[in-house]
Amino acid sequence: MTAEAIYRELKARGHKLTPQRELIIGVLLNAAGPMTAQAIFEAVARKHPHISFDTVYRNLGLLSDLGLVNRLRLRKRFSCHYEIAGSHRHHLVCLGCGASFPLAYCPFEGVAEHLQEQGGFRIVDHAFEIYGYCQMCDRQAKPDGE
Repeated sequence: MTAEAIYRELKARGHKLTPQRELIIGVLLNAAGPMTAQAIFEAVARKHPHISFDTVYRNLGLLSDLGLVNRLRLRKRFSCHYEIAGSHRHHLVCLGCGASFPLAYCPFEGVAEHLQEQGGFRIVDHAFEIYGYCQMCDRQAKPDGE
């Protein structure tokens, strides 16, 4: 999803493009991967020093509610991470270092339709993460020679 598409969608849904929102969107668009609210706040604060964490957090909530940003709820010591919505994705999440790796496909595809047909439940969205250890953390956790 491009910045322009996000801006158009915000306006179409009755929301202003504030300087703070523009910076938050820019940070997420330029991110190498999903970011915590704290990391987004720190990046935005470099350009807008008077912004509060609360402002960043509320805007992330709005952007997430509008479907413009994905909110990944990670378990254990890692909290929520955010990324521009664009395409529908799921992630592998390392329990060692907290890194997340997007999957190139949706493992739930086809299952949702089956559940709707069999269960009488209309599914409108789904989200899940798969937890384990990345190669680096897995190597570090194993004793030599394994």
